[in-house]
Amino acid sequence: MPYSPRTVANAFLWKKGSAGLSHMKLQKLVFFVHAWSLALKDSSVLTEPPEAWQYGPVFSSLYHELKAYGSSDISAVLQEFNPATGRLAALVPNQSDTDFWPLFERVWERYGRFSALQLSALTHESGSPWEHARQNQMLQMPNHLVAEYYRKKLTAQVQMHTHV
Repeated sequence: MPYSPRTVANAFLWKKGSAGLSHMKLQKLVFFVHAWSLALKDSSVLTEPPEAWQYGPVFSSLYHELKAYGSSDISAVLQEFNPATGRLAALVPNQSDTDFWPLFERVWERYGRFSALQLSALTHESGSPWEHARQNQMLQMPNHLVAEYYRKKLTAQVQMHTHV
């Protein structure tokens, strides 16, 4: 089931706590969930495509919700109206979603220790889908380019481990 960028961001805020999660870092973590879901499953777990902004991939709806934080850590989970209850709630992906949570954990294990600037640098690597979109003056980063790029990274990692 695809989720809004806010809901995926809430997974990080809810499960991992807000300490050390700035707006930029949260954007990049949500992007890596998107990228690896495309690479591994050929479909995104997000309802919104990332845009190629100056400092890397950004989910526009999440940007507008978090811009008031500036470079400070996000202090609370993000609430939205839940039509089922008629109240504001902090929605997170369903706990029984066996496609989302293992991917989420892998992304956190791989990228959670990096700073926002380090994550941004990872999205700016030569040949990245972000670089392609910026060079071609594209606002959105096409899913097929994101999937292809991260599949190549996965293949390279597997080959490196089999030759060591």
